[in-house]
Amino acid sequence: MVPTFAGELAVALAVALTSLGCSQADLGPLRPSPKPHAAAVAAPDAAAVAGGSRGAEAGAPPPRPMSAPPSSPSGGSPVVRARPAPPANANVILLSIDSLRADMPWAGYERPIAPRITAFEATAVDFTHAYSASSYTSMSLGGLLGGRPPSELRRSGYFFGTYKGDVFFPKLLQHAGVHTMGVMAHMYFKSAGFDQGFDDWRLVPGITFDPNTDRDITSPAHERLAEEMLGDPANDTRRFFFWAHFLDPHDQYQRHEGIDWGRSPRDRYDGEVTFTDRYFGKLLDFIAAKPWAARTVIIMTADHGEEFGEHGMTRHGFEVWNTLVHVPLMVLAPGAAPRHIDVLRSGLDLAPTILELFGVPADAPFAGKSLVSEVYGGSAEERDVIVDLPATSDNGRRRALVHGDQKIICFDPDTFCKLFDLAADPLEKTPIVKGADFKEMRERYRAAARTITEVVPYACGPDCLNNGYRKK
Repeated sequence: MVPTFAGELAVALAVALTSLGCSQADLGPLRPSPKPHAAAVAAPDAAAVAGGSRGAEAGAPPPRPMSAPPSSPSGGSPVVRARPAPPANANVILLSIDSLRADMPWAGYERPIAPRITAFEATAVDFTHAYSASSYTSMSLGGLLGGRPPSELRRSGYFFGTYKGDVFFPKLLQHAGVHTMGVMAHMYFKSAGFDQGFDDWRLVPGITFDPNTDRDITSPAHERLAEEMLGDPANDTRRFFFWAHFLDPHDQYQRHEGIDWGRSPRDRYDGEVTFTDRYFGKLLDFIAAKPWAARTVIIMTADHGEEFGEHGMTRHGFEVWNTLVHVPLMVLAPGAAPRHIDVLRSGLDLAPTILELFGVPADAPFAGKSLVSEVYGGSAEERDVIVDLPATSDNGRRRALVHGDQKIICFDPDTFCKLFDLAADPLEKTPIVKGADFKEMRERYRAAARTITEVVPYACGPDCLNNGYRKK
């Protein structure tokens, strides 16, 4: 018997931990992350869907090819198994975490800093080589909502960008009658324009604003407010989209009682991840107990990563190194078997994915492609990913194209580029600036760049871009 999704969500977290031989408090390191060019994962069979077994563990043999459909007992036509599909009345919950790097315990990091997310990953479809749209919140989340590179969006041009008049996917959901809710934990979200298309948009109360950092601890209040919004009895009989963006891993890296990984910046960051993980898990427990859990898809991702000196910088923004733009992306969906999908994917793919889950046409010119078929066992084709950091008041433009194991970064105005072999040089320490591979990737980059329709910022002009922070 296929277990109900509510049961999977409520029980699978504990089951996953038990199957790993550990508890939430004593979760050891998991498998290493596969190589960036790993092959697409074959569709799971019915047993994998029913039993929840993972189809492609790292180090395991590749999935067996699908054999010819078996004949019926009477010797008639072959029996064709229907591929699973999302519920016709699905809801979607998007849980994003600020500054969450890709090198987490489920990807080989030695510290068990996120037991609840690790257990979630064991039951989800994990896109192991996902990239954010950009390298800091304003640009990355703009791209996520718009489904396009942020250079194509109507934005102010300032570091804390404000968006006006863009077709963000929640607008399309709202027009289709889907109830849309969002709860955020930074004052920037009050004026960013990200609230376009939301019926219910709230900020965690009592937060302050500092343009240089985040001084507040918000996960407890954030989770309580999420429960309040999701707990509205009206949600029991309507379709809804809900988005919460947890902020605590963002610097400043605060210390929390009972959590001590050390005193270095990375140690304190790890503590913030552990703290946020507790409230991520608490919210999952709340969701699992609701009557609509069995028809709800949960997506977990991050807006960007974080630097700890790997390239002579700290925090995030201004560059597009993999430490900043390789992010987690997982989908827990009713009827979808957990597995790894190891080809390149983008945060730009989430807008068309969420629209398809609601059966809403993607009428806007999205650059991303829906992941729904892949979540439900379809083949995953190789494709390139663009990471786009437009020029703002505080930075020049950076843009990267990732193709398999190769990544090329070009600097405004694309006259200087660096190529990196991510398989041999995952930390991007040894740039390649000549040779056949470099020329081929530069041409591939130029072809991709020509598909991006640049939109000039409406407020920060030529004398402001990449110059606003300087003293005139």
